[in-house]
Amino acid sequence: MGVHGLTTYLRENQRILAKAVEFPSSLTDVTSIVVDGWSFIYELYEESKLPWVYGGEYKAFSACVEGVVKAWMAVGLRVYFVFDGSAPELKIPTLISRLNHSSVERSLLFFRTSETSRSTPRFLHETRMIPPLAYHACLHALCEVASSADTLEVHFADEEGDPYAVELAGRLGAFVVGNDSDFVILNSGKYAGYIQLDDMLWAVPRSMDAGSGDEDGEFRTVKKAKTKKKSVAQQGIRRGLIPPEHSTDLTLSVSVYTPTALASHFKIPVTLLPLLGALVGNDFSNQSSTQRNVQSLFFERQLTLSQRILRVGSTLNGILSTATQKRKARHQVGSVMDLIDRSVHALLIRPPSTMASGEIDAIVDRIVNAALQYAIDKYDGDTFGPDGLWPSKICALHRAETCRLPGLFSRALLLSTFNEAANNNAAEHDTQLSQLQSLYISAYRSGHLQPKLLDILNTGTFWPRLFLENPDAENVARSIGRPIREWIFAILEDAVGLPEAPEGTGDPAVGQFDTSQMDEEDEDELIDVVEEDSEDDGADLLAPLRGELQKLRTPDEESEIPASVISQSRSHLPPQPKCVMEYVRRGTRVASESVTVPNISRLLVSSAFHGNSQEDWTPLPLRSASERMSVFLHVLHSSTVALEELPSEQLMCALVLRWVVRVMHLRAMESSSKEREKEKWTRSEAGAFLAFYTTEGHSLDFRTMPARAGLVPNTGSETTPINSRSIQLMAQVLMTIESIHHLSQVLSVSERVPVRVHTLSGQTFHMFLAQKGSNYRDTLPDGLWDACTEGLGDAFAEERPVKVKKSKINGKSIERPSVRKAVRVGAAGSQFRLLADLQA
Repeated sequence: MGVHGLTTYLRENQRILAKAVEFPSSLTDVTSIVVDGWSFIYELYEESKLPWVYGGEYKAFSACVEGVVKAWMAVGLRVYFVFDGSAPELKIPTLISRLNHSSVERSLLFFRTSETSRSTPRFLHETRMIPPLAYHACLHALCEVASSADTLEVHFADEEGDPYAVELAGRLGAFVVGNDSDFVILNSGKYAGYIQLDDMLWAVPRSMDAGSGDEDGEFRTVKKAKTKKKSVAQQGIRRGLIPPEHSTDLTLSVSVYTPTALASHFKIPVTLLPLLGALVGNDFSNQSSTQRNVQSLFFERQLTLSQRILRVGSTLNGILSTATQKRKARHQVGSVMDLIDRSVHALLIRPPSTMASGEIDAIVDRIVNAALQYAIDKYDGDTFGPDGLWPSKICALHRAETCRLPGLFSRALLLSTFNEAANNNAAEHDTQLSQLQSLYISAYRSGHLQPKLLDILNTGTFWPRLFLENPDAENVARSIGRPIREWIFAILEDAVGLPEAPEGTGDPAVGQFDTSQMDEEDEDELIDVVEEDSEDDGADLLAPLRGELQKLRTPDEESEIPASVISQSRSHLPPQPKCVMEYVRRGTRVASESVTVPNISRLLVSSAFHGNSQEDWTPLPLRSASERMSVFLHVLHSSTVALEELPSEQLMCALVLRWVVRVMHLRAMESSSKEREKEKWTRSEAGAFLAFYTTEGHSLDFRTMPARAGLVPNTGSETTPINSRSIQLMAQVLMTIESIHHLSQVLSVSERVPVRVHTLSGQTFHMFLAQKGSNYRDTLPDGLWDACTEGLGDAFAEERPVKVKKSKINGKSIERPSVRKAVRVGAAGSQFRLLADLQA
């Protein structure tokens, strides 16, 4: 997200703070850009105008990703994508707040609005959500481009992606491209500056845009003086992330913001920009809803966000200017803590005497913590550019002993050295743990281990991707995904060890975190920063804070291996049960729920898995491919011969369908309510899902590149109704796909079970569900339907009859099907036409 209001401030002062850069550059050196992956996904899906309400148009989105990246490469850019790793514990309140605002509240508004009103373009735009599998589609498209080009690389950060992106840019002398205002606060090495994604300007050369007028010989086109000028779009100029279609020899113009320019604007050292951001307000300034908002104590309500930034900048400048005057030695700043204390007292709008005892000290501590989040280690090497990357095999930026990623996979390995119960297999046991560490690190760096899984290992939390679903029904993350995730937790605990759940994460009040000052910014993460080493800026004023940060980290690193890290399959002492805090929708808000991590051995025994042996125990990820696949199918209750014989491209859809149908059937058996019975899938719905997953989106005629700004969104060649039942089925499918994919990655069988998200179109699924009379089973591949329904004969519900309503014509009663007219998403229909439909 970034500093509150800084994005607006940069735009208002663009002429002063930014410099224009054009690509292709006239320089012979290759220009590199580091792209914030999640900012790219949010911005591109928003700008593409692709429908979101159906669950995601992933095939069309993949084409958009390839088109933009290839256009960047065509103007001479070398592209590095960076995706976030695990989120820090301090950011949990902010993440909860964002989920409430971007998912839960919008989903509630959607289902509390009439079907007619919620189908209008304006409503769909205001409640827009990012489809949950957009990351999968984007990553697949990037890997496809990278496989045939050496000017694209994809990186996965050790923790948050923003500090990694800046450090990578500082090593390469590159620009950072994103939508996070913190990128102009941080600084590192040869960092070239920050480019906003929505501030790009594509242009077609004049020779291509001149038109085809007759200018041969003695004839030329005569234009009238009053002819209207062409719009910017007609002249071959397009602002935004997406380049003009069917154009070559493009030029790209951008505005670059640098930390040095911003610091000079406020007349403060560049090393104090993190303090400016903390005082103005960032994701870490307010860590709990039980504490008073710090910024409410600093700024009057009538001040705009830009005015707040100016006030903080002038306050810091005034304190430093006064301290440097020789005649006023008593005002000199003795330390960075003294500077923070004076800044807090200067910004308070209330007299300190009216505040409670210790309240000012608490505010200072919170400002210090917020500023510390910008601190990252300084590069001490001499090699820059691509040759300066990968000092070790496990990290592109850090040596093995300084990289923080291996620590997430080393709890069991480190604890084994303290195990006093020595045995003959101790050396072999340590070898297995080292193999597991290398296996998971390699999988993560190559994109075969989801970053969301690292939250389990880092903070003991899990954040299912929330999307549009019925708020009156049980959350699909709990009903559909949790049984699979319990296996994931157990496997990871046995293989590498899980941390203890952070204290206080179970407090429901955390979900009420204040968001009044966050609407200005985007959905991205906050970042750390390395201060620039410049002779002009003098000493690093935040160096003491970085030292304090290291002191804070050291105890955590020493105590990050809890006493109960070894599972019962390897320990003679009964460990304390671990738990993972899952953040799911509970009613109309996001709340934490503690999930006890089961013991993997007992889980295998209780589920009647054949092949489990307590003697000579081997962690599941290190077992043979056939045994790992057997465990995978056993967990999903799909150990059938017919399913095992399916080709790889059909496995995921079969497993998803079997799991959803089975879970909904079991829920109906647990309760005799009619609502549970209505949740069950019918055979026609199952056939529609299989057809949707195997058609690769060919039924919809989406363009390769999205609609231009100002035009109606791409909705395909057919109108598709927005049906509540279809939305709920899609929510179940999306959660199942994500959960099964996570399980396949933890067991290292994801190559055998490809997810194939890049071939899917959510609107296709909704369209197939709307065509209830169609029989899609005849179009399915041989053996797929039988493999999906084997053992599930009683799990399907009876087909629901199409409702009919009676009308009278000339006194005679005539039945006509009650079919709601499909609303074309994105088409601005007439209000009179809606009234005419009611008379039918």
